[in-house]
Amino acid sequence: MKWNNMKFLIGYFVACCIWTDILFAAEPKVSFEKTPHSGIQPQAIVDKSGTLHLLYYKGQPREGDLYYTTRAKGKKNFTVPLKVNNIAGSACCIGSIFRARMAIDQDGIVHVLWNGSFGFVKKQWEKKGKQRTPEEFTYLFYTRLADDRKSYRKQVNLNRNTYGLDGNGSITVDRNGVIRVFWHANIKGRPDRMAFMVQSNNKGKSFSIETPVTRNPIGACECCTLEAFSSVSGKTFVAYRTAEKTGRDTVIFSTEKRNNSFKEIHRHQWKVFTCPASTFAFAEDVQRIYAAWETKGHIYTKDILSSSVSTKVSSGNKNCKYPSIAINSRGDRLTTWSTNTGWGEGGYIQYQLTNRNGTVISQSNRPGHSPAAYSFSSACTLTTGDFIIFY
Repeated sequence: MKWNNMKFLIGYFVACCIWTDILFAAEPKVSFEKTPHSGIQPQAIVDKSGTLHLLYYKGQPREGDLYYTTRAKGKKNFTVPLKVNNIAGSACCIGSIFRARMAIDQDGIVHVLWNGSFGFVKKQWEKKGKQRTPEEFTYLFYTRLADDRKSYRKQVNLNRNTYGLDGNGSITVDRNGVIRVFWHANIKGRPDRMAFMVQSNNKGKSFSIETPVTRNPIGACECCTLEAFSSVSGKTFVAYRTAEKTGRDTVIFSTEKRNNSFKEIHRHQWKVFTCPASTFAFAEDVQRIYAAWETKGHIYTKDILSSSVSTKVSSGNKNCKYPSIAINSRGDRLTTWSTNTGWGEGGYIQYQLTNRNGTVISQSNRPGHSPAAYSFSSACTLTTGDFIIFY
């Protein structure tokens, strides 16, 4: 009996300590950091060891190069950057919707995806003596970090049958090491634009032939991006914008099985009939998976595993675009976006920080940090629970 009482007291003491840490935890710090080496279009990911991985772009809007660098936990300086693309000028950044994406597998190998640049495509067609047409945009490049982590392998084109690539695709690696690549494009025999997927079961050595995410005639908004996300539980999510007669809605698909059968799990309507050039974002904690997107010039978020309604996180400013999300181990959630953007104008960054219960801890609405033209913000979480916003 005495031992049972002792176990109860120990358990009660531990529970009190945990709740005390939660209730009185210091508010996480949010800091801003410019992308190193005057790079733009950052994507920042912090792995389990605390190493920060950063992918970014350098060059002219229509043709340039991709670079990758890391920063060890607790360090201030980044490593010497590695050039990602082996074909010079084969990436581009124009319009902020041409952006490279990376994913990191369980072995720490980085996988990168990007659309072929305007300059690269033009050169290929000039070699053939042809004029540029929408069908020329058929290059969807992939590469991965070499096993020695000192260089990137030769880039390859994953697209075989589609054409008219525009807004960027996305890449994921699930807990089983399966690499999935998603994009939207046109294909002969279908009047509507569709979202497609290929996958690799051998660490990127080879990929399957593209298959549609859905065969429903919902279309895909060509100048908006597509974003995909693989959760720790093994689920894969895909978000993009439709192109239907009723409008251009945000749709989110999910699959739980390895047979890649996707189903629509969320739709946010927007009765707009021109392309808003919008982007999407995902992040997760131990229980929730959040998505973020733009509708009617504002940024919305939602826990896509719940039946809750989406929440508008941007304030009075309109023309809010390019969301990014990061969640720390306590469940604090940072959502960032750009506002007052325009063609060739980066606007300035705003953010909202909420706790696990959705209570707003802080919100930044004033100008202060301005991305370069065609760039945007990328939020990440440190092992300390603090956040960094790269731009």
